[in-house]
Amino acid sequence: MFTIPPSVLLIDDELPICTGVCGLLKMSGFNAEFVSSASDGYEYLRNRAHPDIILLDVNLGKGVNGLDALQEIKKINKYLQVVMFTSQDSLEIGLESMKRGAIDFLSKPFDLKLFIKIAAVALERKKIEQIKDLYFDMVLHDLKNPLQVISGACEMLSMSFDNRLSPIQQKMFDVAEAGVKQLQMVIGNVIGITNFEKKSLKARHEKFSVYDLLSKNLALFDNLEILYNSNDLICTDKDLFLRVVTNLVSNGCRFANPGTNVILKLESDINADIRVTVENTGSYIPPEMHSTVFDKFLSVHATCSSVKGQNFGLGLTFSKFAVDALGGKIWIEGDEEKPSTTFIFTVNDSRREPEKTFTHDKAVFAS
Repeated sequence: MFTIPPSVLLIDDELPICTGVCGLLKMSGFNAEFVSSASDGYEYLRNRAHPDIILLDVNLGKGVNGLDALQEIKKINKYLQVVMFTSQDSLEIGLESMKRGAIDFLSKPFDLKLFIKIAAVALERKKIEQIKDLYFDMVLHDLKNPLQVISGACEMLSMSFDNRLSPIQQKMFDVAEAGVKQLQMVIGNVIGITNFEKKSLKARHEKFSVYDLLSKNLALFDNLEILYNSNDLICTDKDLFLRVVTNLVSNGCRFANPGTNVILKLESDINADIRVTVENTGSYIPPEMHSTVFDKFLSVHATCSSVKGQNFGLGLTFSKFAVDALGGKIWIEGDEEKPSTTFIFTVNDSRREPEKTFTHDKAVFAS
């Protein structure tokens, strides 16, 4: 049936079901184990080798919802293939399960033949997801090298003219430099999101001057106005902070009305080290879309169809991951009559927070 016996973890609060289902699975060539609660399942996954497939009860007892447990499990390892196990043969439950990341669902009593078919699909999907990410990483790595060559060549070519460029030539060099930085930012966002999902990023903290950081790195945005009303020194991950601000400012510039400025405000906040606000006029995001624009799977189609064809890309998805890693919050406000959109995020001193399991490659983002 299977070349290598697949491993299955059953999470169910009913012991007779656990012993019966695991017995059937072992007789059919699976390596099967069970735990009786969501918390035991999390502990199992954090401390032991990960199974290929998790069979997860929808109703785990003690007020625990299997759909909520599903989301926590996918956070531990996105490659885990989860099959929901329910006593209710409900299409609604099945659709909600798959929306939250399950590959399929089974109704009780346990159907071994159907599970074997689902398991074959689950194993293939796991392999495809892992290969896709590996290929993705290779492509992005290969893109960074020629991009660095182009950037260096433009800089050397500009220097060789020894300040004898005409205004038009200088403008072309500036456009090329801005394009290279934009591509570097896109690649950095994709790599960052992938690493956040893999739990391979670690937020650092260091004390730095916000004014020095932003004045040095945001000069390429011509229509940006920066207002400071906060402590200049903060202690957090400097690179993640800069990348979030740059993504939000870049997004604001894309949708701002021609001839208007994007307003970047840095303010003191009673509950955080700093509060950052990025506002542009010309676009409005309705409240029902506020969470969608941060979701990498939903944002492309949902925002294009609901927010006048706007596609906010992966920069906002990365920003949400990064702000969470920095111990802060990010949200959206807006004015439909203007119209205008305001992105707001706060950052806490990371020394006050438990250590995060995130690290990142400084070379990805060009200062």
